[in-house]
Amino acid sequence: MNPSNLIIKSQMQIHRPVAECFEAFVNPEVTTKFWFTKSSGRLEEGKKVRWDWEMFGVGDFLTVTE
Repeated sequence: MNPSNLIIKSQMQIHRPVAECFEAFVNPEVTTKFWFTKSSGRLEEGKKVRWDWEMFGVGDFLTVTE
């Protein structure tokens, strides 16, 4: 078997209400516990924020469109 032909799929079922999951992604106080290490603010429509992954020494700005 050639390893370059392998397809790996992964899934996760989250047993939480939709509103709680949404809040986890827009609120940096929660998101920094599992995704990036620093954020300049909450994700809100029209806002520009910066995300940083300090362990990799990278970061970037993003604009929330909706």
